[in-house]
Amino acid sequence: MISKDKTLYSYLLNILVDENCASAQLITSQDVSSLLKRIEKINLKSINIDPEISDVSDCNDDIFIVLDDVVLSESDIGTIKNLLSQKIVIFTNFKKDKYIDDVMLRLGFQTELRDSKNKLKCFSYNLKTYYSLCYRRFKSNDFCSSQHA
Repeated sequence: MISKDKTLYSYLLNILVDENCASAQLITSQDVSSLLKRIEKINLKSINIDPEISDVSDCNDDIFIVLDDVVLSESDIGTIKNLLSQKIVIFTNFKKDKYIDDVMLRLGFQTELRDSKNKLKCFSYNLKTYYSLCYRRFKSNDFCSSQHA
């Protein structure tokens, strides 16, 4: 296993444990068999894996995870956020670095990990985090508008 995979899998497992997730939706076309072996050791009851966002029609899982091999549009991210899940973790690489950072910030995501050695970034979103961000913006007179939702 390469260093990037170790970093990604370890970070992802920590998130699953910290968030006390019983189920997860994973979007990737990568071979994640080594990740699944690690997941067997934690309290995750079920995991659904699809290669593309378009393959997911309904999601009742505790968390929605997108790995860095999947390219998402703003519309895809909006669909995940507004229709599929409240807790979201999206891993990206450093391609279109500034653009991705701007989009994620505008959509209310927070940067959780920035690993330039492995060219891996992680963004997260959940309602508590987002409303806390909106409250800070409200207090500083930078009100949350529909562009942040």
